[in-house]
Amino acid sequence: MCLCQFPSLREFVKIGRPVWGTCAGLIFLADKATGQKTGGQKLVGGLDCTVHRNFFGSQIQSFEAEVSAPEVASQEGGPETFRGVFIRAPAILEAGPEVQVLADYPVPSNISTSSDSAGEEQKENVEQSKVIVAVRQGNILATAFHPELTADTRWHSYFLKMANEIIESETSNSQLQVQVNINYSQKQLNELPIFQ
Repeated sequence: MCLCQFPSLREFVKIGRPVWGTCAGLIFLADKATGQKTGGQKLVGGLDCTVHRNFFGSQIQSFEAEVSAPEVASQEGGPETFRGVFIRAPAILEAGPEVQVLADYPVPSNISTSSDSAGEEQKENVEQSKVIVAVRQGNILATAFHPELTADTRWHSYFLKMANEIIESETSNSQLQVQVNINYSQKQLNELPIFQ
């Protein structure tokens, strides 16, 4: 991305236009990022959070998992979980008070091992903590995973409705409104293969 575009992108976010950042887009929208290369990275900002780049590891550690997203499910229907495709994914470590957490994901925070009487190691005291993987703050939606890589359109519908809310609050001009008429169905989920 050309650095000359950053002022325009920052202004676009700042004036309240609907924005959705997935994966690297989440990193760009964050006010602060950690785990960066030496010298850091330019950020568009606007999202009051701290993001860790590549939190889940390198490209070969990419994965798919069920992600709990009750807010999206309550508005869009369907199950409370969504198939998240995490590709060298970031995670939100801290979120400000204006940030609405839409989805989080459990990660082991403390794994200790001990040996049994036969000398074999056994895992015990595995505690689960969570990292944030989807948020909304005003005009900004951000996901650490890639909803566009599944047949489940609920995140897309959620974003379009969010955009409509923003546009409706700014103007009464109905020509600017995006019409959303997406009905969730189980059939949509089965149209694309899921690799595990």
